[in-house]
Amino acid sequence: MAQFQDNPIILDLTTSYGASIVGSWLASAMWGISSLQVFIYFSHSGDHDIALLRYLIAAIWLIDTTNTALVFKGNWKVLIGEYGRIANLFEIQNEFMIHTMLESVVIAVIQLYFIRRIYTFGKQTYIRSSFGNIGSIIFLVIMSCLAAWQVIGIILYQVFGYGKALADLSTPREINLNMSLRAAAVATDVIVALCMLFLLTRGGKNQFSQTRRMLHRLVLVTVTSGTITAIMATLVLILVAKYPADLTYTICEYSLCSLYFSTLLANLNTRDFVQGKNGNIMTTSGFHAAPTSGNTLVLAPMYASETMASTGGVRVRVDKDIDSKVYP
Repeated sequence: MAQFQDNPIILDLTTSYGASIVGSWLASAMWGISSLQVFIYFSHSGDHDIALLRYLIAAIWLIDTTNTALVFKGNWKVLIGEYGRIANLFEIQNEFMIHTMLESVVIAVIQLYFIRRIYTFGKQTYIRSSFGNIGSIIFLVIMSCLAAWQVIGIILYQVFGYGKALADLSTPREINLNMSLRAAAVATDVIVALCMLFLLTRGGKNQFSQTRRMLHRLVLVTVTSGTITAIMATLVLILVAKYPADLTYTICEYSLCSLYFSTLLANLNTRDFVQGKNGNIMTTSGFHAAPTSGNTLVLAPMYASETMASTGGVRVRVDKDIDSKVYP
């Protein structure tokens, strides 16, 4: 029987490729969830959206799929393809660097989508004064800068770190760049969730039960989706700050791209849930009141095609509480 000699070099890869493998498993699971939501989107509500949004969803899914494949390819080379080559353990794989670039672009695009939603929702629903318009523009500029920095910062991160050794990514410059990107993502998620929550609840208790139900559901979806991404991005930030010299943060970081994508899809796929089972809550429309007999008034929907002129009777317009077209 052949005798095998033990490898004299024993290394503990727990904080490097051990963490990377765990992160890859989580990223794969999250990619599966986002892919399922893409199927639901195109088979259910995609036909009702503008072509640009459908193309955006398809493009992000392709990027997300590429991103997940890059994560596995980076691990494959070190742990399978060139197993036993010690030098690979001290080099940052190019696939991981490309992954961070794609991830930052996807996160920035999705955050800009939610920022645009808040700006549009606030402007059409609550903002009436010139001071409010100025404030909304300032909000739009600041939030757009936070989202854009994630792309600009990752470009600088790539310039200084692409093709370098793993130790080069542990320099103060690279660590500070990485932490600033993560901090910008956390700040954007928290501000977006808080602003949307403020806009949805500032009007007080609505007198229409169906409208209250719609607002409660919208708050639930908004807070839940924003909280999940904020928590995960915060965990990545903490791990980068605590363990800047290894890959421990990749446990949570690899799945961020699919997680943000799933958040966007969840908001799109729950529109029927938010607006009611049939998606036609009448409290967001106008009504007219026509007299019948005696002092009785009958309320009926007043559609845009109807004219306000009337030969007799009374018409009463009810202001819209929330424009469902603003969501999303």
